Amino acid sequence: MKPRVKQKLDQIFSYPFFESVGKPLPTTVSSVKTWTQAAKSCGFLKWRNNQLMARNALKGKIQSRYPEDRVNHSFWHRFQEWNPLVDELRPPIIEPFVETLLAKVPLENKSLETVRNAVRSDLMLICLETHYQDIVNPFFFIPNLDPWYASGHFPCGWDGDEFAHDFETGDETIFFDGWDNLSSHGKLIVF
Repeated sequence: MKPRVKQKLDQIFSYPFFESVGKPLPTTVSSVKTWTQAAKSCGFLKWRNNQLMARNALKGKIQSRYPEDRVNHSFWHRFQEWNPLVDELRPPIIEPFVETLLAKVPLENKSLETVRNAVRSDLMLICLETHYQDIVNPFFFIPNLDPWYASGHFPCGWDGDEFAHDFETGDETIFFDGWDNLSSHGKLIVF
């Protein structure tokens, strides 16, 4: 694990997770008022699709660096670090940490599982954006979700259109080259 990922994890471990849920929020986000609403929101297909598209955009941005480095293929090798990093972080570090956080969440069964999956995925992708920030500027999970976790809230959905899809130009696939950091698509839903 790169030192910057370890440093980010240490920072995450110090966040006041969920201590500000239900408190007033700025008008720049849409809010939910209860854990039940938050669980329902983070389980919506649109939010899960948007997160998947953002994850795929990160992968695409890493892979798109490969043609620029045909001599030693270092970006390609960097992309190959993805799965080992997930294996290094998820089971031994992120999953147990999320389990301790869930003691603060008054939900059961499927709703609790929905929140568990959302938080695990968000934290994993915050770490992945951190890992690759030397070749891809963080554009979704760190700038948009991480600050809400750091302030004790729970980013849990999307109020607006689905994010743009990748598109073919004929010669190559463009991965969110026009990404505008969410500003014109809608609002993040936060609890």
